[in-house]
Amino acid sequence: MKKLAALALVGLAGGVVSAPAATTTMAITRNGYVPKTLTIVTGDSVVLANQDTVAHQVVLKPTTGFTCTAGLVVQPGQSSTCTFRTVTKYAVSDPNRKTSAFKGTITVNAGPPGSVLSLTAAPQLVLYGGQSTLSGRLGTGQANQKVDIFAQECGAGALTKLTTVTTTTDGAYTFAVQPRRNTTYESRFRALKSTRVLVKVRPKVTLRKLAPRRFRVTVLAADSLAGKFVIFQRFSSVQRRWVRVRTVALVADGTLTSPINPTTVSKAVFRSRIKARLRVRALLTQAQAGSCYAGSASATIRS
Repeated sequence: MKKLAALALVGLAGGVVSAPAATTTMAITRNGYVPKTLTIVTGDSVVLANQDTVAHQVVLKPTTGFTCTAGLVVQPGQSSTCTFRTVTKYAVSDPNRKTSAFKGTITVNAGPPGSVLSLTAAPQLVLYGGQSTLSGRLGTGQANQKVDIFAQECGAGALTKLTTVTTTTDGAYTFAVQPRRNTTYESRFRALKSTRVLVKVRPKVTLRKLAPRRFRVTVLAADSLAGKFVIFQRFSSVQRRWVRVRTVALVADGTLTSPINPTTVSKAVFRSRIKARLRVRALLTQAQAGSCYAGSASATIRS
């Protein structure tokens, strides 16, 4: 029990844990539906189980927003399981039975984020100026539906609407984003929400050799990193790891219009007595990158 409790706490600490989809039974008896009314959430299923000795036809209105494993003419002893993916209220009836006992309802409320509307990002870590593709699917499978995409950039107080996309075949949708800082995305369709995805951004770090033992490191980001420190490293073939040579402080160096307008430039020009022809790089650690960026390293060059 202690282990289960610990696992539960770990799950809660990591964020909202969505409950699995539920399955409920509405029995079809000779005396009517049992129960006559159900309330479920999107993504849940209802088993229409015929417990009578004759076949029954089930009619659901509206006729869209759900999928069933079998037809809705249910033979004695058989069942059909329907999964509901649209927030609405369905009337349940049997056209061959006119009594009130064969008039029921299934009310579908919005389920947890992601239960019907999915959202993923690839890649989830991009170099500053790079793109990530958001993609998802509306579980109803409907094309030509409008899905809103929201974004919350690091430092912003709330999600704001970024764009609206239209679903295609099978309810799929995609949209390319170019985040400036670590950004959280969410998609919405009417009352439905997706789970949130985070795309992290690595500042673009470039290392250049200007002359023997003289180097320049340049960092591009949406924010100035002046005053932050970059570690100049060499690769030790003996230790098989990167080794610190020295630390240099960045200073402001204006702005650019590319790759994102505006882009802030931070740089450092420095000297090092390092031997020639060694593999070297510049590293911006996570601590120096701050909460709105991921740590980043330059490409490897020769000293």
